Amino acid sequence: MSRPVAFALSCCAALIPPAAGATDSSTDSTFAPGSSTPGWVRSFVTGGGFADERIVAAARAPDGGYVLAGSRAGGAQGALIFLAKFKANGSYDTAFGGTAATGNAGIGRVLKDAWLSSVADMTVDAQGRIVVVGNTPGALGQSDFGIVRFKPDGSDDTSFAGDGGTSVAFDLDTAHGRANDVPGSVTTTPDGSIFVAGTIETNTTGAAKRWVGAVKLKPDGSRDQTFGALSGGREYYNWSSGDNVLSVVRIVYDAPRATIAIGGDLEVGANNTDWFIITHQIWSINSKAASYAIDLGGNSGYQLAYMTDLAVQPDGKPVAVGWANDANVKATPVLLRRLALSTNEDTTSFGNIAGRGMAVLWSWTDSVLNGLAFDSRGRILVAGEYAPFKAGIAARLGSDGAIDASFNGTTSPSAYFAKTSSLQSSWTTSFKRVFIDAGRAVLAGEAPDSNTAATDYDLVMTRLQSDLIFANGYE
Repeated sequence: MSRPVAFALSCCAALIPPAAGATDSSTDSTFAPGSSTPGWVRSFVTGGGFADERIVAAARAPDGGYVLAGSRAGGAQGALIFLAKFKANGSYDTAFGGTAATGNAGIGRVLKDAWLSSVADMTVDAQGRIVVVGNTPGALGQSDFGIVRFKPDGSDDTSFAGDGGTSVAFDLDTAHGRANDVPGSVTTTPDGSIFVAGTIETNTTGAAKRWVGAVKLKPDGSRDQTFGALSGGREYYNWSSGDNVLSVVRIVYDAPRATIAIGGDLEVGANNTDWFIITHQIWSINSKAASYAIDLGGNSGYQLAYMTDLAVQPDGKPVAVGWANDANVKATPVLLRRLALSTNEDTTSFGNIAGRGMAVLWSWTDSVLNGLAFDSRGRILVAGEYAPFKAGIAARLGSDGAIDASFNGTTSPSAYFAKTSSLQSSWTTSFKRVFIDAGRAVLAGEAPDSNTAATDYDLVMTRLQSDLIFANGYE
């Protein structure tokens, strides 16, 4: 289901743009030194004309490189997988690519038709293999989970399910024409096992309902029968307020507690959506699921809130990021922290909303945060799009959820802004993922290949200076 975010980006605040010098000096100029804009890389399909490449994920590979995953229109079912691999210095990894037969060997990119109608997420496992999930055709013309794995060099991994790909169907209510299972996110464990989570249609005989479904695959692509209450390594989650799940945005593996955490959003009434978080201990059937109202005083009938990312802090506390509409029906970034292995919010040590465990960034109205990561001191790095400047943005919060003004404090609000069109980088940049590598923030997103119009989107990536991220403490 598409999200009604257009209104959130349509109104511009009367703010002072960031100084050019501040944004320029924040980028790691040793990254991609040979590119047209040092510190930045842009990836697209050669010869693709004006077709859009839209980012879905980014990850660090075990060899120190970076993998970007995107989607491009085309293929038998409507979507092509686009992968790009970069070395740690930001140059293309020319050892990555397809085969000579496909014409894309040795160029650091892969374009693959894997019989998907959409591309939802990607991760890189401990062995360097790339796992991509998306919709694939299933029963009644509806969707199943599609899972595709590539070798570390970008070639098809035929050791996975025999030919490199497999599908999973829940199909709990085919008798009533409901068999639509939509994957949202993927994660892996150190042994190469794969967890995929998404929305599934239920076996309720009344109105259609959507719950959360998850499946576990062994490293060879077969179902792990030890996981889940359903046959075939599958589990589903429903609770009284969670019968109309809109989307699953992230599944993450929490190794110290042998737990997976799943987050997303759900309908709770007309024009009213909330967040949910599920934790499941993978060695048992025990799980905890709860929904959270992220209401910021919006006008009656407009209590919209959508989660965009979820991560687990080292102490086991899940932190979710997203946005909610405020009293003026504008998007306002929100973070929520929940106690480890509990359904309760962290009401005593996080956020600026009393008794809620929520950090609301009131000064960032008309902005959407899409990704978050943690440093070793528990501070939170967030990234997304700051609509008033049409720019990608990254900022740091303390472990209590308060804005860290020491993070590139030369701008208002205190944050790093992607270069604007006047500096010949990206126009309408939006960061989707962020992670920290050797003390440096790596930001990945998308931007048009134009400084005047939102056309021909490409994947973009930049890296910030380590002294920007950790200026006030060793990492």
